[in-house]
Amino acid sequence: MRKRLITSFPLFLSVVIMIIGCAPKTHEIDLPLVEMSEFSSHLETLQTRYDLTESLKTTKMMVTIQEADRKPEELRELLWYKKSEDGGELLHIQALGGFNETKGVAIAKRDQFLLVLLDEQEAYLGELSDGILKKIFGIDLRISDVLSAIFANPFLDGRTEKLKITSSEQKFIITRPGVKEGHTENITVLVQDGEPHVTEWRINDKDGLLHQSVVFEDYREVDGILRPHKVEIERPLEQTRVVVKMTQVQLNIEIDDSRFDFQPFLTEDMEIIPLSELEETDVPE
Repeated sequence: MRKRLITSFPLFLSVVIMIIGCAPKTHEIDLPLVEMSEFSSHLETLQTRYDLTESLKTTKMMVTIQEADRKPEELRELLWYKKSEDGGELLHIQALGGFNETKGVAIAKRDQFLLVLLDEQEAYLGELSDGILKKIFGIDLRISDVLSAIFANPFLDGRTEKLKITSSEQKFIITRPGVKEGHTENITVLVQDGEPHVTEWRINDKDGLLHQSVVFEDYREVDGILRPHKVEIERPLEQTRVVVKMTQVQLNIEIDDSRFDFQPFLTEDMEIIPLSELEETDVPE
């Protein structure tokens, strides 16, 4: 259960895997190249959706986790996101048990991170960084990737240079170098009624092996902002697949900063484990 709760955190945010075994290689599609100017307006629309989202709350979010040949497990999770007045981003996620009791809490606040496992009375506390998810969760996923998954926008990290763009009717396929050397990312954007929908985001290595696939579906408008309500993440090498379904999403509502406070969870009976002391091999089972 400990590992399941931890794994669901990045996922809730949206992400994970495909089927067991070797992943397929991607094949080059012979589509006509287009100029950046033909796609730039859609890139701006994706950015605008992020800019207009000052806060986000979901009260009905189901996370289904499939690991290798294990029986799928479902978790209900709650999510609060807010942009603070000083420009920082605040995130609070709760994993609930069968009777809606809180089992785990993860809070990211500016440059600090807290993970609390309530049944085990353990709290992992330390500096927030792109590599922290691998250190704690054993998942090679960047914090910036999580943010991109929440907003269905792989371009939030600013990597909009060296884009190769092809198109077929209303579909754009964007290829760019991955963060890791030799990796390639393929992002599919479908334009419907003038609105861009990021539908798939795949990361392959130099041999064409799929490392991660994120599929965004069930786009609906919430307070005038279009966003997906289903995210499916597959990481074939880890034999993991996570599906996140959100049925109740609220945008730009008032969320008190106390929601992101660490102190209520750092009680005397809680074992505080500094993240600086964790090795990548210390992932809880």
